[in-house]
Amino acid sequence: MTISIISSITLLILISYCVTPKKLHIFEIIFIWLVVWLLMHPLSWIIYVNLTWLKVSTNLGDFWAYAFDRLILLPLLIVLFFEALLRTNRKVAIYTVLFVEILILMLDEYVLLKLGVLHEVNWNIVFSFIEKSFILLISYFLWMHFRKKFM
Repeated sequence: MTISIISSITLLILISYCVTPKKLHIFEIIFIWLVVWLLMHPLSWIIYVNLTWLKVSTNLGDFWAYAFDRLILLPLLIVLFFEALLRTNRKVAIYTVLFVEILILMLDEYVLLKLGVLHEVNWNIVFSFIEKSFILLISYFLWMHFRKKFM
């Protein structure tokens, strides 16, 4: 059940992103995607497995739902919000978009907790905020550096 929910949401967002006009170059999209993967997977497994804040379900369907969420949905959401950042020039709007993005990433983790894909062990919302902020801000600054250097 959870894998169908996660895959349906991911598919809808992916299709809507593919058919809309973009300001990001394909190399920027690939760069952001890879940076998010490189930041998210080691960090999430350190937090979830080694620090035991959260525990991934042992059910195979839930594990694949979690894998789809980490491999496709979260990088796609980050790319979508970076696309939104290119459409604004005001600093207040940029900070607002980044804050909303962090909240949406935290909401995704909360939904995974409620669906039973993740189980709370020593989870705290502040830790989740710090993790999502770290992933988002590091990928944002690396993307800005990439954009200045190559675009």
